[in-house]
Amino acid sequence: MEKIHVKLHDFLDIGDDFPTIIIGVLNLSPESFYKGSVYDDLMSLEKTALKMVNSGAKILDLGARSTAPWSKKITIKEELDRIIPSMELSCKIVPNDVVISVDTQYREVAQQTYDIALKHKKRIIVNDVSCLKTDPGLLDFIVEHDIPIILMISKSVPGDLLTIEEIIEESKKTIELLSSKGYDNKKIILDPGIGHWVEEKTPECDMKIIGNLEKLRSLKQPILVAISRKSFIGAALNIPEPENRLNGTLSATAIAVYNGAHIIRTHDVNKQLLEIIRMAEAIRKSA
Repeated sequence: MEKIHVKLHDFLDIGDDFPTIIIGVLNLSPESFYKGSVYDDLMSLEKTALKMVNSGAKILDLGARSTAPWSKKITIKEELDRIIPSMELSCKIVPNDVVISVDTQYREVAQQTYDIALKHKKRIIVNDVSCLKTDPGLLDFIVEHDIPIILMISKSVPGDLLTIEEIIEESKKTIELLSSKGYDNKKIILDPGIGHWVEEKTPECDMKIIGNLEKLRSLKQPILVAISRKSFIGAALNIPEPENRLNGTLSATAIAVYNGAHIIRTHDVNKQLLEIIRMAEAIRKSA
């Protein structure tokens, strides 16, 4: 099978022959399901961001809006008020070979953070959990500025696809849509959308998607998996609190990497995670 390889912003190789990329999650939304990942002051954000980079994160993901279906809804202005100071700080402190991911569904948020990144000569990627469904203007912005994008594959609302087959089918449609507008497909990263986003999505759905992740390789795009401390782990292990789901997260991460994930988005960037990922890579490559 043809090997997957993209070069993100000309300095970050992602693909089968390269180490799995780690994305460190920096939550700016107190509504988030895992309170241990929320940074509500710039001092703690700076400390954690630098620690993540020093521990191996190549991308830092800033998100100011909780996407959990039960979360309190906030305005775009509130999202901007949260993310702009953190974006300014991140651009000042992170090395030039670290990409800043902006986790948003809205063009206005992408535009303002992009302008900050340009000012500081930093590179960004947009991470949209709605697969460009929430704000059609975001699609035009991405194409216009040729910005790499992480697409959490969704049909109508975030995370509404239940099987790997549905995810592949919707991925094809979205890739074709972007291609029709002249967008370079080498800038697309696919996220299958693990998590309890809709009522129909059971823990078994998530586990089957991870178990069948290799099928997503047929689209020849890098695969991102975001499984850190999510509810399917709690269901499988009878652990209701996200704070206690680290072991399950690490186990699921190893399986996802073995099955083809090129990028892991996680709250926990540390030596333990890195060693687990490298071991899974080594076994995959020897198979």
